[in-house]
Amino acid sequence: MKNPKVLTGFILLLCMACSNVKETPKGFKYTVVRKGDGILVKPGKFLIMSMVFKDGKDSIWNDSRKKDAPMVVMVQDTMAMKMEDGIDEIFRQLSKGDSITFKIPAQKLFEKTFRQKLPAKIDPKSEFTFNMAVNEVYDSARVMKMQEELMAKQNEKYLKEQKDQLAKDALIIDTYIKTNKIKALADSSGLWYIITKEGNGKKPTLSETVVVNYVGKLLEGGKVFDKSAAPVTFSLARLIKGWQIGFPLLSVGSKATLFVPSSLGYGRRGFPPDIPENANLIFDVELIGIK
Repeated sequence: MKNPKVLTGFILLLCMACSNVKETPKGFKYTVVRKGDGILVKPGKFLIMSMVFKDGKDSIWNDSRKKDAPMVVMVQDTMAMKMEDGIDEIFRQLSKGDSITFKIPAQKLFEKTFRQKLPAKIDPKSEFTFNMAVNEVYDSARVMKMQEELMAKQNEKYLKEQKDQLAKDALIIDTYIKTNKIKALADSSGLWYIITKEGNGKKPTLSETVVVNYVGKLLEGGKVFDKSAAPVTFSLARLIKGWQIGFPLLSVGSKATLFVPSSLGYGRRGFPPDIPENANLIFDVELIGIK
């Protein structure tokens, strides 16, 4: 390199990079990409962080920025220092506004930090890369408030998704009933039903146990996914919403067909492998008794 100015600039950049490399008491090294306010977080406080980490093949394993909740790490008191290993001891050296990056061997990451066996598909000699940023520092009261706010948002999101799914289910079930010229009754919950045989006994309440025969099948395709070989006893409160709503409409001795929308059944998770996600269901049921 013949140009002395270029050489000087290169050396300065190299020195700056070296000065940003920090080391924990046990020798774990990390690089400060952006320095924050410089005030170390006190034990008992919580780091509110964003984090991205990826394996040696550049596959991202976790990106907290794409989740509803940030990464929350409590800075432990000094009594915990002896037990800290891996990346744990880095957290007590951070301050608000810090951004850091570091690499850690896969074997050490799983054994020391995750405390689990290294997966067979991971090369023990490969390295994972972590990028972390401390966005806020909260006390326990503020963390609790944040968690309550997040839970409220998640609940609101869930209710909206359930409402939207119920509207889709209602259209599918309504089309099925009209196409097959079925004379069914609609409950305000979204459940449709036909009482094919009227019983003369009492109707169950949600707190009671019912004795039933049943056949369950998918609305789309009509595949049977479950049926009782003999009368089965269930606690009504522990069953899917469609049954909790449907059986109190029936008297003991009744037979009925329940058209259950997915939001009153197994929802977006389904019940693998037989019930797919957001599956609308049909149950032919008989209420034999109440215990």
